[in-house]
Amino acid sequence: MLYVCLSAEGVENALRQLGDEKCAELRVDLVKPSMDEMVKLVSKKDFSFIVTCRPGVFDEETSLKYLATAAKHGADYIDIEIERGAEVASRMKAACEGSGCKLIISYHNFECTPSFEELRKIIMECRGRGADIVKIACKVNSTADNSTLMSLYGEGEGIVAFGMGTLGQVSRLASLGCGAKFTYVASDFGDGTAPGQLNVSQMRRYVNELGIKL
Repeated sequence: MLYVCLSAEGVENALRQLGDEKCAELRVDLVKPSMDEMVKLVSKKDFSFIVTCRPGVFDEETSLKYLATAAKHGADYIDIEIERGAEVASRMKAACEGSGCKLIISYHNFECTPSFEELRKIIMECRGRGADIVKIACKVNSTADNSTLMSLYGEGEGIVAFGMGTLGQVSRLASLGCGAKFTYVASDFGDGTAPGQLNVSQMRRYVNELGIKL
């Protein structure tokens, strides 16, 4: 699956970014919907949403309220950063219970790709906190970094790992062949949310050329 990252402020502008696609990552901190607007959005039938709210825009309790509400009203996934700690992970895991929503715990490194052993420890820590999906996104500074990230798929199911930056673009495509349930793409009608994101049309073209099933 290809999740289009929605970043435009305002729900109407964000939906324009989505175009005809049915899967989206809703960045609450960027789109800034009201709670009612978010509920209406994630409750849409035939759509799939990952909802996240990165720190820095809303206070922590407001941010977590958005995520818990999304979990209870139709989001397929909510995403929290590993830095938010075990207590927050426990609260968000509880919010997902009985709703069908899955918990993503994510690790981002915008400077480098740590060693395989370091990343393996991060995966274990996230799983220990109840992650259904562990997301690993790291800046790729060499082709060897791509190999490190792809090797993480040998650690079992429930991993979405890829590289950021120009050198990491290939890993976004390769991840789909290695076992990732989904990856992230930029809108054809707006900016991406991370360095090196391909837009949805580019990714679909590559996927079709290589015969990768989504």
